[in-house]
Amino acid sequence: MKLFCFIPLLFLLTTVTAQQKAEFPHKVGIKTNINISTLIGSELQNPRPKFGYTAGPYIIFNPENRWSLYTEAVGSFRGSKFKNGDTGYSRISTFYVDICAQPLYNIPNSNKAITLGPYASYLALSSLFIGAKKKPELNDIGFKDYDIGVASYYHIKGNTVSLQIGAKLALISANNNVNFIGYYPKTGNGKTIKSLSFEIGMAF
Repeated sequence: MKLFCFIPLLFLLTTVTAQQKAEFPHKVGIKTNINISTLIGSELQNPRPKFGYTAGPYIIFNPENRWSLYTEAVGSFRGSKFKNGDTGYSRISTFYVDICAQPLYNIPNSNKAITLGPYASYLALSSLFIGAKKKPELNDIGFKDYDIGVASYYHIKGNTVSLQIGAKLALISANNNVNFIGYYPKTGNGKTIKSLSFEIGMAF
């Protein structure tokens, strides 16, 4: 249910920022990235990378200055796959709404820039899959509703489209009494679960 509330909100924000692009004095655009994510820590066993997608609007304030401010509000499908056999949990899928505000440094005499700073996330959807099943076995799987971490992006700027490469690492554990009762491997140990993801894509 949370997902259906946030997707229209994200779409509306994206539409508004796109309409303002011609008259707004700062750089306003839309980013669309492919991501590779996984869940690290000692609670979940045998994690593997999972492909996902990140998209949404961004604003760069004073983009011509040496130092400026990069902000974004994006939706991000991430999670992790697991190698736990045909009867164990095989995939966790999550959808987060991420917000960040980061200092951006424009590298002199180049078309490149770097950002580094915090991000905050709200969890709108989480699902657990077992074996090769296509439908989730569980929803709302015991992850915290929020996440806080650090993100960094490397920008290669073009006239109309820029290349963006980045990474996000959660600084707090998402474990909020995760316990997949009856599913292998055993959970409910109260140990750490953190999200790690890498992104590459285009910023328009």
